Amino acid sequence: MSGRRALRLSVDYGQKWPLNDNMLAGPSIPWDEIITADLKTRLLDWATFFRTRANEDTGLFGSEERRRWFQVEGFRLLKELKEQARDRFDFTIDLWF
Repeated sequence: MSGRRALRLSVDYGQKWPLNDNMLAGPSIPWDEIITADLKTRLLDWATFFRTRANEDTGLFGSEERRRWFQVEGFRLLKELKEQARDRFDFTIDLWF
């Protein structure tokens, strides 16, 4: 155990921010000081893509290309989060579909 705060990259219906830091006890994380504005925008866009494209009954995206993009982009975001936040957090990803 590293002692670092564990954060999960994942989205669900109605969720605008794709990290679970808003659900954990403790002080809020100053993301604007940790990650670039571009990465923050991409995280929000990724969550928006899910909310607008994923079917609430099936979790499917209407096409395999969309589902694949969502998955690949999620892993890209995870990699960039790890690079930009360095060793401040332990990031994981949860693509539950």
